[in-house]
Amino acid sequence: MKGRSALFVKDLPKEWAETKEAAEKMRRVSEYNLTSDLFAGKVFEDLGACQELCRILLQNENIRLKNVKTQYVIRNLKTHSVELDIMAEDICGNVITVEIQMYQEKSPFRRSRYYLSCIDTSILEKGKPYDALPDVTMIYITKGDFLNDKRGCYHFVRKTDGQEITMELDNGLHEWYYNLEYPTDDMRINELKKYFIQSDPLYQTENFPRIVERVRYFKMEREGVHIMCEITDRIRKEGREEGRKEGVLAGKVEAVLELLADFGKIPQQLLQRIGQESDPVVLSRWLKCAASVSSIAEFEANM
Repeated sequence: MKGRSALFVKDLPKEWAETKEAAEKMRRVSEYNLTSDLFAGKVFEDLGACQELCRILLQNENIRLKNVKTQYVIRNLKTHSVELDIMAEDICGNVITVEIQMYQEKSPFRRSRYYLSCIDTSILEKGKPYDALPDVTMIYITKGDFLNDKRGCYHFVRKTDGQEITMELDNGLHEWYYNLEYPTDDMRINELKKYFIQSDPLYQTENFPRIVERVRYFKMEREGVHIMCEITDRIRKEGREEGRKEGVLAGKVEAVLELLADFGKIPQQLLQRIGQESDPVVLSRWLKCAASVSSIAEFEANM
């Protein structure tokens, strides 16, 4: 097992490497690693790569996946929707979800609790008994050790109150929390965690060759590099459009509040209602209303 850290355009096929386009695109994608949910989503949408990931992190070579989805959205019309980084199903119908969270989450356990509940409600069909629920395993990968016990892995098993022994609660729920800050007792897991950060396309290993192959595809092969650049460009464009939209909304909110401030102190409830409005049509109507009324009470009555 060995690794390489340096990657140059000369490592590419000659006909691809000789173009300026190759050098520029290579430069752009070279910054990605597997801690990026965007890049990880493309790498692990491959069944073989995702299977390697699950086998190593769950320390189970018998795992056989039959499908995998990345950036999978569970939409809830009346409550908070969730987007799962990776959601896989094994040949027995059990679900494995992987969340890659590199920024500090305020309430990681509550986040995972909500995600797991959304998964359950999305897979249990109406009228089906509860024992039809498959097992769900969540793998939660963070940058730092938010549990502060200086361990690289935490596998949670329920323990009865006042008892020293642990006993597994037969609810089909399994939670594994990994961080990239500390090592574990498993050398393969440690190697994989390091690779999450380095993501060298020229790395060589027998432990997760398919993952490396997928990284190489998106960082070195013409088609894969082009796909990553297209996705990046689209996200940047959407981000700019969203930014412009948010700028317009913020400007309208500010204009409404400035007009109303001429009539005195704006009630807190009204401030919140105006500040939380995201429909530009409604804000435009309120802006016209604020410009024509003679008091805050009249604005509230007409808004």
